[in-house]
Amino acid sequence: MTDPGRLFMFGVYGKKPSRGTVALFKATSATGVLLLGRNIETPAQTKAYVDELEERLGRPLLVAVDHEGGWVLRFAAGLTAFPGNAALGRAGEPALAFAQGRQMARELAPLGIRLNLAPVLDVETRAYNPGIGIRSFGRGPRRAGRLGAAFVRGLQAHGVSACAKHFPGKGAATVDAHVDLPVIRLPRPAFARAHLAPFRAAIAAGVDAVMTSHVRFPAFDSVPATFSRRVVHDLLRGELGYDGLIVSDDLCMGAITKRWPVAEATRRGLDAGHDVLMIAHDAQGMRDAVELLRETAGADDEAALAAAAARIERLLPRRRADKRADRVEGLALARRIAASAVRVVRRGALRLPVPARGTLLVVPNFLEVRERFTFEGGPKGPEAFLRRLTRGADVVRAPVAGAGLGRLPALAERAERVVFLCFEARRFPGQAAALKLLARRAAAKTAAVLIRSEHDLDLCPPAMTVVDAAGYRLVSLEAALALVLETP
Repeated sequence: MTDPGRLFMFGVYGKKPSRGTVALFKATSATGVLLLGRNIETPAQTKAYVDELEERLGRPLLVAVDHEGGWVLRFAAGLTAFPGNAALGRAGEPALAFAQGRQMARELAPLGIRLNLAPVLDVETRAYNPGIGIRSFGRGPRRAGRLGAAFVRGLQAHGVSACAKHFPGKGAATVDAHVDLPVIRLPRPAFARAHLAPFRAAIAAGVDAVMTSHVRFPAFDSVPATFSRRVVHDLLRGELGYDGLIVSDDLCMGAITKRWPVAEATRRGLDAGHDVLMIAHDAQGMRDAVELLRETAGADDEAALAAAAARIERLLPRRRADKRADRVEGLALARRIAASAVRVVRRGALRLPVPARGTLLVVPNFLEVRERFTFEGGPKGPEAFLRRLTRGADVVRAPVAGAGLGRLPALAERAERVVFLCFEARRFPGQAAALKLLARRAAAKTAAVLIRSEHDLDLCPPAMTVVDAAGYRLVSLEAALALVLETP
């Protein structure tokens, strides 16, 4: 009987393999480990972590990381911080997507990372989606397919497996699955036309893995895709002809945990047809889930368990790259993508570019969300970078999760011009308050630079000039300010 424990991928704690982590993997026989920000300090430390864990277990692991670029990034330093899918979508060049995938693989493979949980293939819609946004290539399914397939080929040709997500597509969701269960009520034909095309393209490109979504699609089934055999087996395996690895999204998300215990969710995920069941945060849930599957798996499950184990094994022998990636080349590529993405999306009263002197630069207080997002150089890194980049301008912080505007009202009143780097006002109350203040008191002398959500455009008054940077990595901030401020 194939051990069901082999189908699990766990997220663990600490920047070195603890006794508890080693004991967990020995007791469960889990094949996969998901590296999160809590495990990562530097590339060298990450490589040492993987080497030590595999050595102590005496077997290779399917080591995975969310290295999408843009919003989802786990390395604060040491690897190229690409601007993300929204920027690639704006650039619209498959050659750039291929080059990004290749660069990412060359940087990840030497660390022992075998699976990159990217690309996101969810097609954006006109509705505000708090869980996807700039993670999407944009609103065109054909463009997402071309760019996603190119990214997959670039990544996989250079030693790292890609994982297309979140099948069958959650771009039309209006709820973040980390918080609760989204429901997408599109009719099946309309959904297939708009959202399945990028996954078809990725499958044609030979993508090694596909991740499903915690979303309910009434046109397909009454249960979330994670638990739906109609979606996982009939649609993905049958209709789309996919024979690679099928991975669940993290079963600790609110969409699942508000309704089902983690152990029960893994049983449902196995029945739906998954090969890898991911639990990223609940240590006791990991042990309970493996125990439940070992107790309940019977002869009827053996064929599925054996096939899943075989698919996992196919991804394990990948050699680590011998050649170190050229970081200079990576930065140049990231800058090219970022510069291609920046757009003036509303020409208000303030004409660009403007001089730095006499300009008030309003930056998000990233310290307030340092536990939720990774910033290059740490949470103080972006502001320090911006201060160096905009010498002569006055710099003030605006709240993100907080509410107090501090000196901003008085400074905005006195400034000749204001440049506001807006970090998703629809999501964060502090950014909403800052934008509302500037819209009311300083619209005609303000340029808002949208660095996290294009949907904030609707909150900006007609008199306000608006630039969309399609990302908040340093290269995106640099590209946006090159458009907004005069060169000294």
